[in-house]
Amino acid sequence: MREDYQALGLSCFGPASFLKVPITTPGAGWAADVAFLGIPFDQATGFRSGARWGPRAIRDISVRFSAVSAPGQPGYWDPRSGLDRATCTVVDCGDVEIVPLLWETDFEMITGAVGAILAKGAFPLIAGGDHAVTFPCVRAFEGRGPIIVVQIDAHLDYRDEAMGVRYGHGNVLRRVRELPFDRVVSAGVRSLRTRREDAKAHQDDGVELMVERLLPEERHLDISIYRVFGEVEVAGWRAGRARPSVAVGFGGAVAGASG
Repeated sequence: MREDYQALGLSCFGPASFLKVPITTPGAGWAADVAFLGIPFDQATGFRSGARWGPRAIRDISVRFSAVSAPGQPGYWDPRSGLDRATCTVVDCGDVEIVPLLWETDFEMITGAVGAILAKGAFPLIAGGDHAVTFPCVRAFEGRGPIIVVQIDAHLDYRDEAMGVRYGHGNVLRRVRELPFDRVVSAGVRSLRTRREDAKAHQDDGVELMVERLLPEERHLDISIYRVFGEVEVAGWRAGRARPSVAVGFGGAVAGASG
């Protein structure tokens, strides 16, 4: 009976795991293609907090699509292509247990959790959390190259420091660039708060830039990224890239966005 309800997407009962998949921990004895990991951290937000509730909200809405993880028939049929998609096994590794105000400890735990998932040969699907968590997540990929990091965001996030802070959400891509990865790319940048000096450092450090265009025919950003980079190892999609009317809870909304 449980399998029938799961296949129908009628999963309004029981624990709200991601897609109603089995719940585990990064270090437990599981095997899967994809591991969902929540990082309820928003201590680096400079404007509007609340992103710590992101993993829970994503899980809550995801149960409607529990058929994607139904036993014996994972994935879904795509009417546009006529193909079966997402035919992979998934587990929910829970949340990193964030300790308020101890961000260094939190970052170590985040890197450890992502590293444990990678050690099992699974792809980590990570839900934050503010943008500062990108650094400890990406750090777990060190030594697993070649790696291309693509950040899809309205902001450069390339300040070296802000009031002495070097690991906030506005510094994250600069810290990532300091890691030994093959290529780092900023895609979708459009913020009017972008500083000239940060853009120059971004260019001098060899970070590639794909700005957000305003014309409708230039708005197919996701397709462009796939065509240019193909199989990307690490990609970070930040809510800052979305329209403010869609990402209403985002801490640093920027006007305009691709459709």
